[in-house]
Amino acid sequence: MATVAEALNLALDHHLSGRLEEARLLYGRILEVDPDNPHALHFAGLLAAQTGAVADGVAMMRKAAALLPLAADVHGNLGKALMALGTPDGAARAAAAFRTVLALKPDDAGDWFALGGALTEAGDGPAAHRALTRALTASAVTDSEPLAEAFERAGLRLYAAADWTGATDAFRKARTLAPQRAEAHRMLGAALAQTGDPEGAVDALGEALRLDPTLAEAQTNLVHLLVTLGRFDDAERAGRRAVVLDPGNADAYGNMVPLLEQTVRVAEALRQCGRATRITPERAAFHRNRLSLLLHEGRRDEAVAAGREAIRLAPADADAHLALAVALLASGQFREGWEEFEWRWETRQLDPVHRSFPQPQWTGAEDVAGRTILLYAEQGLGDTLQFVRYAPLLAAQGARVIVGCSPALVRLMERVDGVTAAVAWGGALPAFDRHIPMMSLPRAFGTDLDSIPAAVPYLRADPADVAAWCERVPADGRARVGLVWAGSPRTVRGVASPIDRRRSLPLAALAPLATVPGVRFVSLQMGPGAAQLAEAPAGMDIEDPMGGVRDFADTAALAETLDLVITVDTSVCHLAGGLGRPTWTLSRADACWRWLGNREANPWYPTMRVFGQDRSGDWSGVIARLRAALTDFVAARGHVS
Repeated sequence: MATVAEALNLALDHHLSGRLEEARLLYGRILEVDPDNPHALHFAGLLAAQTGAVADGVAMMRKAAALLPLAADVHGNLGKALMALGTPDGAARAAAAFRTVLALKPDDAGDWFALGGALTEAGDGPAAHRALTRALTASAVTDSEPLAEAFERAGLRLYAAADWTGATDAFRKARTLAPQRAEAHRMLGAALAQTGDPEGAVDALGEALRLDPTLAEAQTNLVHLLVTLGRFDDAERAGRRAVVLDPGNADAYGNMVPLLEQTVRVAEALRQCGRATRITPERAAFHRNRLSLLLHEGRRDEAVAAGREAIRLAPADADAHLALAVALLASGQFREGWEEFEWRWETRQLDPVHRSFPQPQWTGAEDVAGRTILLYAEQGLGDTLQFVRYAPLLAAQGARVIVGCSPALVRLMERVDGVTAAVAWGGALPAFDRHIPMMSLPRAFGTDLDSIPAAVPYLRADPADVAAWCERVPADGRARVGLVWAGSPRTVRGVASPIDRRRSLPLAALAPLATVPGVRFVSLQMGPGAAQLAEAPAGMDIEDPMGGVRDFADTAALAETLDLVITVDTSVCHLAGGLGRPTWTLSRADACWRWLGNREANPWYPTMRVFGQDRSGDWSGVIARLRAALTDFVAARGHVS
């Protein structure tokens, strides 16, 4: 009679020769005689898994692995069988089996590869990436297509987990292993876009399209990136190709919207947004984009409706809530607008300025008498200048008010009524009990259109500074008019902010003002726009004292010596308005929410007059009205020519 060992050898011979039924029967007989024979369990389990009875095979091989804890091949085959179950739990148990194999032989590239694949399917992207990287280190293979696919899968897991850096690394490895795989380049481009590298993303997507010109998704993604880089002509060509490649793809139309909005083709942008929405009506982002376009055209009620639809579709979409907040505020619906505006902290755009303090935030409900409250700047200089008006209201409730702000504002903030101290960000903060970001103050005070704290001046220049500027820029009987024609470019990778492009104009565009007699212009312009003074319009008598300006306290003192400030929508309009100086603000057609659709009289600043564009990009009508108003202003004050 044959021994168990002889029977096992015969069964294995049947197995390897493809006589699977004979092998199955013989393995079964061996296990009837010796049910704990680890080798019979291993091979019988392997055969069961190979012939579709995966769960039975896993059960037998698990028993074999327990009996042979040092047999790497048994644990390896168990891992493969667990992967064949096709479930996340099976993949997680497979990863444990492959880890056992690697504990026994740690330098086998194939086993690291298997572990990486199991971790990927189990949903542990970071661990999968580490395992696959180890596989790449252990292997001399540099063009492994399966390994490239595994890195792609790990990259997708990392991408889904918002680990953009890890995803980028994984996709780069996939591209290196299989440089002809267009998908690896496409996914690398998507990851690089998320890391804030639009140039690298464009290069990767371009290579993907070179390898496979039919990749509609790569073409679609390219549009947004090219807009970000200011390459509008290239973006338009990419957008047109994307629509041709996949006319049923809503993103092909939706990604054209920012391009068309940037190039002031709002009507066409609305049409493209409509096409995207018809294809995918449940996409909240398309309704959010429509809101922005409707605001651009002054259709504020429709914009609010679009925002509400976006939130209905995506109640947790912070960008949709913030967009609705802007529409509500622009339409004067302040109470609801301030509530929605709090969603700004859930968006990525404020990550660089978000402050975390152990002290609680003041909401407006808590008693502040005898407490120290930190008001802190969160966005632009103009926002700080506008909302510090609430400091006296807090002080009136008995609070000790500390202001945290840009160093350029410290001296000016120190002179605001009710402010005990102002601290430059980056410096040591004094002790405080509660804090509140500046732009949450209207919500805390329940501000609506009828209760805006609009008493001016609430900003005050140092009288000694004012006297010094009077000596530097002495009066000569003519009306002294300050000018600011450009905002801060706020460039990102060399590309100017689209809003800044719309709110700014060249100094040359103000040439008609030079023909108004009895005016002496004084530049308040800072930044790159000041270079235009070298080619000021013919006949414009304009002085440039800004070389002597150290901070906003100096600008405030200089503004106090002026009869009028004419400025685009930048920090100077808030400075002059807060000082209570006569201020004329030039506003783009898609006005900032605080100008309430370019109402000429603005409730935030009683001494301000808003001159809004009738058509986006066209300043001619504004300049004509401005010249007529300036002529009347000079005549009313009897200034000499």
